[in-house]
Amino acid sequence: MANNNKLLGLMSLLFFISCDDILEENISNDLVTPITPTSESVITNNVINFSWNASDGVDDYRLQLLDNNQSNLIILDSLVSTTSFQHPLDPGNYKWRVRGENFAYETAYSFPISFSVIASSDLTNQSVILNTPTANLYTNSTNILCTWNELPFADSYSFELIKNLNGQTTEVQQTGITATSYSVNTSVFDVDAEYIWKVKAVNATTETTFTSRSLFLDREAPNQPSLVSPADDEIITTIDIDFNWTLGQDNGNVQSEIESILEISQDANFNSIIETITVNNGNSQQVSIENVGTYYWRVRAKDAAQNVSSNSISRSFITQ
Repeated sequence: MANNNKLLGLMSLLFFISCDDILEENISNDLVTPITPTSESVITNNVINFSWNASDGVDDYRLQLLDNNQSNLIILDSLVSTTSFQHPLDPGNYKWRVRGENFAYETAYSFPISFSVIASSDLTNQSVILNTPTANLYTNSTNILCTWNELPFADSYSFELIKNLNGQTTEVQQTGITATSYSVNTSVFDVDAEYIWKVKAVNATTETTFTSRSLFLDREAPNQPSLVSPADDEIITTIDIDFNWTLGQDNGNVQSEIESILEISQDANFNSIIETITVNNGNSQQVSIENVGTYYWRVRAKDAAQNVSSNSISRSFITQ
């Protein structure tokens, strides 16, 4: 009987895979047509726009970028859902190619297209590449060092910081920066809010537009979770136990995603924790406990800025 069940399971899996293959269009003999950059083009921008024609039956496109000076070393391999992609590049010689993919099939790669990137003293169509903090960072720290890549032919950089809370206000304006970093005074971050930092490059005759990113200052800890089930001292006769709780309302200026940390212990003081499970974007978790006995459980919440709530009031349950 066990062997028959295994055979049925294998047949079901093969049938499922076969159905997916049937539903997906066979694109094996198709080719994706590149648009830009064109063959042997010379580009003075430091951010390159790759584009190609849409192809029927394709769900995603795989873009590869090769270094033409290092034996076609692959320096970028990215799966893209649209028909364009932007990527910063240092001066040099490159090749690029693209193919289409769906669940079951893929096209061949397009023929590699060679192009060159050169540095230019005209900054008008170039961009400053920001490094840190990362885009849309949630943090509870006011020690913020903003960094960016050096742009050839830039004499200096201008920096701005804008607070976005019930309208936008400019908190910092600094010009003539010759380094590729700026440390924001901690006193500027006087309230939890979205802060937008912007950098542009300048030389004697031209300048870039500002490149910007947001960071979110959040120093408010999530509310203490409340336990729902199992009830306190509940007797449980199944191995698989469903734990449920509520997280409550975040009352701060900035709300970020909250994860729950479920802990199960064999003692009331949680000195013998047998399970620690992080639950993302949810308030329930099933846990298997095979041994009989008395256990204790609690939950705390942690937001994306790393603020942690107090632990919930713990409960006990008994497995039989």
